[in-house]
Amino acid sequence: MKLFIKRDASASDREFVICDASGNEKYTVASVTSKVTANANLQIRDANGNVGARIRRLPIPGTMTFVLKAYGTHINFVIVPTQKGVYSYFYRNNWHVSGDIAAKNFTVIDVDKTVVFRHDRHTGYGELTIEDEENELFCIAAAVCVDLLNTVEKHALKTANI
Repeated sequence: MKLFIKRDASASDREFVICDASGNEKYTVASVTSKVTANANLQIRDANGNVGARIRRLPIPGTMTFVLKAYGTHINFVIVPTQKGVYSYFYRNNWHVSGDIAAKNFTVIDVDKTVVFRHDRHTGYGELTIEDEENELFCIAAAVCVDLLNTVEKHALKTANI
């Protein structure tokens, strides 16, 4: 399945829009600020507004650590930027990243070497090819986490394209 992910710079709470190959909006990723903590969390919503998955960023210094929740379970995804490159790790599953995650051109592979999904960066959008459709929401959530690299994460600081 091929999806296209694009950053939403509008004044709404939407951070990303995910469209199918026909250009129809399939999912949106919206920011939700927790009242308990100052962390901004994300929700992946379908076209009807139903929440299918949640992304929570944990405040661990030196890393971008995320908890991806969907299908009644969760996966931890850690991105570690270093001077030698960007490293990433999945926990609670057998996935690993192959390719250049910093350039946002990478493939996620399962332990049996089957492709889970592929993310290719283009000007203004990302192309997401999901091979493991049973884990579609986890694939989208992981791609969103990578697309947050080197971007403005605070909704109030985003500026509209002029």
